[in-house]
Amino acid sequence: MSIVEETHVLRRELAALAAKPEWDFLTRYDLPGKKLPLTLRGRTFRLGRILLTRIGILPPDITKYSWLPTLKHASSDANARVLLIWAPGVVEREKIQRACEGFSLRLRDISSLAPVLVTDVADFAYFSRLGWLVEYLPNWKVSGRNYRHQKLRYLAWRYRDATVVPLAAGWASQEEWATVIQSRAG
Repeated sequence: MSIVEETHVLRRELAALAAKPEWDFLTRYDLPGKKLPLTLRGRTFRLGRILLTRIGILPPDITKYSWLPTLKHASSDANARVLLIWAPGVVEREKIQRACEGFSLRLRDISSLAPVLVTDVADFAYFSRLGWLVEYLPNWKVSGRNYRHQKLRYLAWRYRDATVVPLAAGWASQEEWATVIQSRAG
């Protein structure tokens, strides 16, 4: 399968995951948008809403805030589009590092893209030198549920508007790279 075909398949899979987000995960890790209500009535109402959301009767109340994938020390613009580099399942560190070097070379003069690496390899010393946001996918079981799958669905929802590329695009030819970057939808 070519890198272009692999990219389209990956984008379709992530779009399907994003269509059914993990609402419990989203509400649990949502940043509080407002201060807690001061009145007993307000606090009771909020607690009741949270309870009804956890049961599944009401939809979650997700705070509307901008998600900044750029790091303070990164060279990306503040309004940069997200380039989501998808690397779960790739366990060889050298392979990830070579691909990241390829992405770094291609993105060196492009500040309109903010790379975000999704991986299950914990090589944080190397990743911190990249200056990219890294989303780590651990393989944990939490309360009998697969945390990795929950976070995967969350990331698919969080980065639903991003330009998604597989790790293999890091060593793609110039023509394949241009095709993958130009085609945003799967």
